[in-house]
Amino acid sequence: MRRALRSGPRREVVVAATGVALFAVLLGLRVALQLADPSPGAPLGWLRLGAVLLLGLLVSAAAVGRRAPGVGRVVLRVEQAAVFIAVTRLLGLGAQPDPGRPGQILIALLGLHAVGAIVVSEELPSGSPPWRAGLWGLALSFGALTATLFAP
Repeated sequence: MRRALRSGPRREVVVAATGVALFAVLLGLRVALQLADPSPGAPLGWLRLGAVLLLGLLVSAAAVGRRAPGVGRVVLRVEQAAVFIAVTRLLGLGAQPDPGRPGQILIALLGLHAVGAIVVSEELPSGSPPWRAGLWGLALSFGALTATLFAP
């Protein structure tokens, strides 16, 4: 059993399931903290707009993944860059020393999502069924993350 978990499809399933579970727990925690904190931190208009645009790119890339895997590869790189920019902006580079609990959870979620994008882009062959499923998974999870940005 241990040997099977070190490599092969079973390992991929365990790693993917662990990532999904961690993402779901962090997303639930973010929503709970966001609802409990009545005062929003820094204005998040830029983040909302960027998240909606990136979500559109992810869904488009997943939709054309079979016919044009190159689009998906580019979108995964764009997502990684966008997450880096969002995290550094959320941290405020000293302008806002503490983003607060909801902001910290958002940073963790963005980081976890970026790791998922790296795994899909680097570990799975472009255009393969697991790669396309990974793109759809990233699009759906990013959609759930984007929805938390618009929650009251």
